[in-house]
Amino acid sequence: MARRPRLFAPGLLFHIIVRGNQGRKTFVSDADYQAYLERLGRYRRRYGYTIHAYCLMPNHVHLLIESSAQPLAKFMQGLQQSYSQYFNLHHRKTGHVFQGRYKAIVCEKDEYLLQLIRYIHLNAVRAGMVKEPQQYLYSGHRAYLDGTATEVIDPRKVLTLMGGRSRYRSFVGDGMKEGHREEYYEVEDQRFLGAEGFGEKLQEEHGEPRAKKRRPLEKVVQELADAVGTESNTLKSADRSWTVSKARTMIAYVLVRRQGYALSEVARYFGRDAATVGTLIGRLSERMAEDEQIRREIDKLNKKVEI
Repeated sequence: MARRPRLFAPGLLFHIIVRGNQGRKTFVSDADYQAYLERLGRYRRRYGYTIHAYCLMPNHVHLLIESSAQPLAKFMQGLQQSYSQYFNLHHRKTGHVFQGRYKAIVCEKDEYLLQLIRYIHLNAVRAGMVKEPQQYLYSGHRAYLDGTATEVIDPRKVLTLMGGRSRYRSFVGDGMKEGHREEYYEVEDQRFLGAEGFGEKLQEEHGEPRAKKRRPLEKVVQELADAVGTESNTLKSADRSWTVSKARTMIAYVLVRRQGYALSEVARYFGRDAATVGTLIGRLSERMAEDEQIRREIDKLNKKVEI
């Protein structure tokens, strides 16, 4: 089963997460942050999108955006490609600046709009980079405190909804001690954040067939382990030998990139952290681009567990 396509329609609320390629920094100077923000404002205007919140971190970006009739893919492609060209030119680098596929979570607006604005604008505080969100220069928080529109973000509609700037300030202050919220990432079908049935309702409204029910991860791992001649318990063990590590990485690639299981779920199953597994998958993906034999091995593995 291939990775599920993104659902798109005008007026949807998307939480976008874009990460640096292999976890590397995407911003190394103030000029880099400003270059990205300039492009964010430019493409927002070009495609008629609304930015409700943003936070640019050294190696990843959070955007909370509301779509227009123009496809999300065109908006993001223009933004990411333009910045990548700038970054490589100014830093004399080549290759990918961002991971190939950004995460786009469709969020239930009534339930999560305000919660995600706060969560995104507190990102630098949670990371220990600043003590107060207004100290961080590369988020939309200060525009909300000022109550004035910028080239990137216009907070006035949300501030009216909340009851003004003081209410917004109190709301964000109430979330200062809030830690990482895994539920904002581990979402229905890896695409929908909302009440039970939210994703199914959107799919029905926009003519998309419902996804087939995914099989238990453990059963799929067992089938893949059999295909590579090992045991699932061996893959979960501390064995770091080349043979086992290769099998583990290939199976993780098939599970995440081809079968659509969440990276964090796969990492937990193997007893590894998500960053390590993600890095290994990224390296395998780069090798596949140059090695046809590895691509054939992955395709063969994937066919073993396709529904």
